[in-house]
Amino acid sequence: MAGEQVEILKEKEKESISSSSAPTSNRHPIATTRLEVDKFNGSNNFGMWQCEVMDVLYQQEMDMVLEDKPEDIDDKQWTRINLHACATIRSFLDKELKYPYMKETSAKKLWRKLEEKYMTKSAENRLFLKK
Repeated sequence: MAGEQVEILKEKEKESISSSSAPTSNRHPIATTRLEVDKFNGSNNFGMWQCEVMDVLYQQEMDMVLEDKPEDIDDKQWTRINLHACATIRSFLDKELKYPYMKETSAKKLWRKLEEKYMTKSAENRLFLKK
């Protein structure tokens, strides 16, 4: 009788191990991918840097913070996502460029301030934006 119980427990353990390693619909394979972004130092191409940072925000499912707050997210969660997104954006800025933006808590405002300062209206940038 005790031998049967041990066998039953072993079978249940095998089932739980195999079911926990089975793929689920909630898993996102890209979440394990680490995108590398060179730090923006003010002299490299801001448009390209911005595109790469946006890819990171998409990867981390934080791109929504660049829009208005959705109604289905509560204020506390929205604040937390914004702080995380701001930290992510700032992490790709050179140390000298971070200082003016270190207290910003709205990713949308931070993104716009960086665009206003570094997205010049040169012909090269306009052509890049049209593409």
